Amino acid sequence: MKTYKDALKYLDWLCIFGIKEGLERIEELAAALGQPQNFYRTIHVAGTNGKGSVCAMLAEMLKAQGLKVGLFTSPHLESYCERIKINGENIFEEDFAEMIFRVKDCNVVATHFEVLTAAAFLYFKMRQVDVAVIEVGLGGTFDSTNIITPELSIITNVALDHENILGDLKNIALNKAGIIKEKIPIVTGATGEPLEIIRRVAAKKNSPLYEVGTGNWEPGTGLLSLKGEYQKLNAAVAIKAAEVLSLDKSAIETGLARVEWAGRFEVVENSSGVFVIDGAHNPHGATALRESLDKNFPQGKRVWVFGVLNDKDFGAMIEILFRADDFVIVTKPDSKRAAKPETICEILRGRGVECVAIENNFEAVERLKTSGGDVKIIAGSLYLIGKVRSLIKHNEIKIRGRHGLLSVRI
Repeated sequence: MKTYKDALKYLDWLCIFGIKEGLERIEELAAALGQPQNFYRTIHVAGTNGKGSVCAMLAEMLKAQGLKVGLFTSPHLESYCERIKINGENIFEEDFAEMIFRVKDCNVVATHFEVLTAAAFLYFKMRQVDVAVIEVGLGGTFDSTNIITPELSIITNVALDHENILGDLKNIALNKAGIIKEKIPIVTGATGEPLEIIRRVAAKKNSPLYEVGTGNWEPGTGLLSLKGEYQKLNAAVAIKAAEVLSLDKSAIETGLARVEWAGRFEVVENSSGVFVIDGAHNPHGATALRESLDKNFPQGKRVWVFGVLNDKDFGAMIEILFRADDFVIVTKPDSKRAAKPETICEILRGRGVECVAIENNFEAVERLKTSGGDVKIIAGSLYLIGKVRSLIKHNEIKIRGRHGLLSVRI
C-alpha cells in the first residue's frame, strides 16, 4: 500500500518537469478520472497577492452558510495536506496518498501542480462537497485549475510577480483575466491598467463585473480575525464575492470572525519575544507588510529573518521593508530557486543595514531568538516561513487568535 511518504517522493520526482503551459494534460487527467470538477459548484480565485486569504475567508463564509466546502490552495507551509481542505480540516495523509496515486494510475504525463490539482478535484468529488473554492497556482489562462466552470471568478489584484514566466504588467493582467468565463460574474480588487484590461475582457465575455478597487472593509461591518492592514482590502473583495453569491449577512460576518490563515501577519508570542510571520514574497506583498508593521509596531527595534527566491525582485523588496536601524538575519528558503544569503547581505550593507548571512534555518532562528529587538519578523518566501514557523513553535507558545491568547504545545 502506498504511503504519504511515497506520495511525497513521487511529487518531488515530478518537480523535474517544471512548469509547462497548456491545459491538455490536466484535461486528459480530468477525463480519465470522470471529470470530477463538474460534480460540485466552484469559485475560482486568481491574483498576485491575497488570493489565499480571500479563498480562506470565502470558504469560511460558505461554511457558515451551512455548506460543505472544499478548499484548494498553494503552496503549503508545513504539509502538503494543507493544500486540500474540507470545512477547514486538512485532508488526512492516507487520503492524500490515495488521491495522488489514483491520479498517477491514469498514466498521463503531467506536472507536479497538475497532479495536485487533479487529486484535489477527485477528493472533493469523493467527499461530495457542495462547493469548492479553488485558488489559481500561477497566472490564470494556462493554470491547471482553469478547466473548471465556476459560478464566480475573483481576481484579487494584479502586480508584478513571476515576470520571467508571465511577462510585464499588461501580460500578467491578461493572463489572470484568462479565468473570466462567458457570462460568469467576476469580482476584482484590481486598479489602474490591470483593471482596464479586466474590464475589457469581462465586457467581451458578457461577464458582470464587480469592482472593489481600494475600498477597504471597515470594522463597523463586524470583526475580522486576520491581522494586517492589507487584509482589509482582501476582506472587501471576499465580502463583495459573498454578496454576489447571495450569502446571508450573518454568514459573512461569522466567516470573517472565524477565518484563520497561517503565515499572513501571524503574531506569535513566546519566551523569546513577539514574532510576526508573513509570507511577503514580492514588492507588492512587501509594501503591505511594511504598512502593517508601521501601524502595529511603529516604534522599537526590528530584528528579521529574511530569505527570498532568486527570481523575485528582492532589490525592491529590500528597499521597501527595511529601516536603517533594523538587524537582518538572511537565510536560505527551502527551494532550489533560493537566492544566496550573501547576495542579499551585500545589498543590505550597501543601504547601511546591519545584517548577517546564516544559510541554516535552525541557526538563523536561534540567532533571531537571542538578538533582542522589540519585534522579531520572519518574512520572504513561503518556502522559508513554513519551515521557520515550525522551528519557532517547538516549545510552548502563545498565538494571538480570534479568541485571544491560546497556549499551544507543538
